[in-house]
Amino acid sequence: MLFKVAGHLAVFIHFLWIIFIILGFPLFLYLNLARWRLIHLVAIIATVFMQVGGIICPLTYIEAYLQSRDLSGTVYPGSFVIEKIEELIYVEDFTLEIIMYLTAVYLLAVILSFWIRPIRKKSI
Repeated sequence: MLFKVAGHLAVFIHFLWIIFIILGFPLFLYLNLARWRLIHLVAIIATVFMQVGGIICPLTYIEAYLQSRDLSGTVYPGSFVIEKIEELIYVEDFTLEIIMYLTAVYLLAVILSFWIRPIRKKSI
């Protein structure tokens, strides 16, 4: 049971990582948080290296290990919510190729945002 919960937690953390990658740029750009933008840039660069190198995300290995260690013997092996999150995380090969190209464009936008400064908010 403990491995099952830990496996679900790993899937949820993986999902949060993807949300951070997608929504981090517009959020940190809007808030103009330079340190978080740099952290986000490093995260995107790591993601691009994994995609280009064909490297499987370490969170995927952790999820697979934890789920394989679950010996609870339940009739229904998964959780509905976790299965839906996994469908969002693990996509078809064709979609994965599109995501790789979009990630490269996204990385370029993030890098350019360090030269093209966001508009500062005017104080009243």
